Amino acid sequence: MEWSKAKSILIFLFAILNIFLLFSILRTESLSRPGADYVKQVENLLESRNIRIECRVPSYSADSGSVVYGDVGIDEGRIAEYFLGLGAAGTGDDEKVWHKEGKELEIGNNIIVFKDSSPDTSIDIRDRDAVSRELTKVFQGLGMNEKDYVPDIWQEQDGRLYVRYVKKYKSHLLFGVYADFIVAPNGIEYAVIVPGEVNHTLAESEILSAWHILALSKIPENSVITDISFGYKRINEGELYDSPVWRIRLSDGAELFYNAYTGEEITTG
Repeated sequence: MEWSKAKSILIFLFAILNIFLLFSILRTESLSRPGADYVKQVENLLESRNIRIECRVPSYSADSGSVVYGDVGIDEGRIAEYFLGLGAAGTGDDEKVWHKEGKELEIGNNIIVFKDSSPDTSIDIRDRDAVSRELTKVFQGLGMNEKDYVPDIWQEQDGRLYVRYVKKYKSHLLFGVYADFIVAPNGIEYAVIVPGEVNHTLAESEILSAWHILALSKIPENSVITDISFGYKRINEGELYDSPVWRIRLSDGAELFYNAYTGEEITTG
């Protein structure tokens, strides 16, 4: 009886030791592209927490620096004419707000916000090609190159379609440079556009691979990972640059961001 109890304790201790060694290996593994053994260890770790990956895990592991944005020229006249046509009335104060026939346009510090209470353009929101063509007109009308943007969110809910386009930089995503749209069957009801142009990069350094992020992250148990993307994001308020990050998107729409240098999760506001 005593031996049986001692054996159970030993088995438990060996299990704890194996878990400790696994985490030690995952944390101290070289930052270079992980090999098959390392990937298998991470897969086993995720499986033990019932976390499934239903997307491609990017192999990107090159050095990367932070991106610094240059000044963006916003042609207010062109934007107002596109969204509202001629004859739009301003508020008459220091705020850059225009109104016309139930439409409102506001141009702030590096942001454009458009609202239309009663759009009159018929569109089938279930037809992705038709919606894409309509949104392409917006990019072109504002003088933006639609080829610089890729669809990142495409979600239908309550009879409306929410679409987010994110700008690319060297095939990676600038998470802070985007265009959001709410499209109803009668047209675009809402748009928020945050422009941005990368001026240069600085302080290149080695980043963690996606597999290292998966090993270090505290993804909730029983999660399903639907997308893993590398890009750039402002980590701390007041910084003048965006840092390399990994984004993990879950099946419920939640997004987790991780510092690509340290693996630390980024708290987003």
